[in-house]
Amino acid sequence: MLKRVKQVVKALTAAITEADREFVSRELLAAEQQLFWNMNKPDQRHALDVAYTALRLAEGRSDINQQLLIQCALLHDVGKVKGDVSTFDKIAAVIAHKAAPHWAKRWAKAGRGSRVANLRHAFHTYFHHAERSAEFLQQSGSNAAVVAIVRRHHQAELPEDPPELTLLRTADDLN
Repeated sequence: MLKRVKQVVKALTAAITEADREFVSRELLAAEQQLFWNMNKPDQRHALDVAYTALRLAEGRSDINQQLLIQCALLHDVGKVKGDVSTFDKIAAVIAHKAAPHWAKRWAKAGRGSRVANLRHAFHTYFHHAERSAEFLQQSGSNAAVVAIVRRHHQAELPEDPPELTLLRTADDLN
C-alpha cells in the first residue's frame, strides 16, 4: 500500500524537465511523440521514469535492444489519454483493483457521461489501456515489435517473451 501512496504523491507533483523533453524528442518518431504528449503529465512522468529505470536495468546486457526498450517504456501507457480519466477516478480504479480485483474488472465499462459512468470508464481504461495503447501505436505507424510488446505488457509472462518485455514489466512495477 505504501507503494501506491508514493505513486499518488508522484502523480500529484509530476514535472517534466527540458532534458526529459529532449529525451522524448530524440527517442520517438513524430507521431509517437504526439501520442506521448497526449497523455497527462503524471502518465508522462511515469513513462519517463519507466524508461530511465529500464535503461539502468539493461546496463551491461548485450541481449537487449535498448532503442526498442526505450520506445516501449515511453509509449506503454499512451492509451491513457489526457482528459479521458480524472486523477481521482484513476486512483479509485487502482485501489479497487487491489481491494476487489474480480469485482473491479466486472464493474469496468467503456463510455463517459455521468459521474458513475466516468468512474466505470476509468476502471475500463485501467484494465484495457495496454490494448488501446497498442492500437494507437499501430495506427501511428510504430514498429511492429513496439506494438507487440506494449500490447502484452500487462499479460502473464510467457517463456517466449522478448527480454525487452520482461525488463519493461519490471521497470513498470518499480515505478
